[in-house]
Amino acid sequence: MIRLDKLPKSVQKIVLAVIFFFGGTSASCRLAPPIVCDPAPPPSVTPMLCDPPPMPSSTPTPQVAPTTTIAPGQHLAGKIVQTTSNPELAGAAIEGTVVDQYGQPLGGLPVTLTRDGWQARAISDGAGTFSFEVPEAGTYVLAIEGDQADALTLELKLHDQVTVEWVETWDSSQVPLPLAEVRTVEIVRQDRLTFAAATPWVGARYGWSVSGGTLVEEGEHVVWQPPAKPGRYLLQVVADWGRTGLAVDAVVLVVERDGRVTVG
Repeated sequence: MIRLDKLPKSVQKIVLAVIFFFGGTSASCRLAPPIVCDPAPPPSVTPMLCDPPPMPSSTPTPQVAPTTTIAPGQHLAGKIVQTTSNPELAGAAIEGTVVDQYGQPLGGLPVTLTRDGWQARAISDGAGTFSFEVPEAGTYVLAIEGDQADALTLELKLHDQVTVEWVETWDSSQVPLPLAEVRTVEIVRQDRLTFAAATPWVGARYGWSVSGGTLVEEGEHVVWQPPAKPGRYLLQVVADWGRTGLAVDAVVLVVERDGRVTVG
């Protein structure tokens, strides 16, 4: 192995230039034909930058509105409540409600509007309402699916705004039992012979009865006119919330021989 200082000056200059250019003065090089540097420089590696893998595509499942079917013996009688003209309508519009026999909304019922092969479909919402808009005048048939016998025929003109109402009815042999919850009502004596019903639940319809004498309804109160005959009489009130509840209360009214009335 020939030492660098033993080489001619011109060759030394060339070797030093090569070392400076390729590795700098810190590199320890040995001279041999061909020139091999020790240690060999590591191979040049350029890191590859990759985009993160795309998220798997997911198509959301469409939410289908729950629907209710007509039960055996159940009918929905429809009627036109009113028809007005709305110049802002390009064609015509229909708005409607569906309620049960107690006036409570019926949601989830599919309603169809048809005309000469054309059909539109809506579902009554939680308030029992539905609506349609049609582009042109004509004869349309509006029906609750499953109850075509009670369909309504509508003669619509341009700009007509029609309001309809469907009310539930039942065949007498198939009326469902009410889904009642436990509620309470109390007869409150307000005056000598004036009584009222008290309950924390709103919306009740009250039915009063008495086993003797006469009841006179005055607004939210009743006044009892006792009979002349002494005895014990039962005053009763029934609070009715339709399918959601029913409550009853009663008091005993006693007519003494001297005509005095006490509550037993």
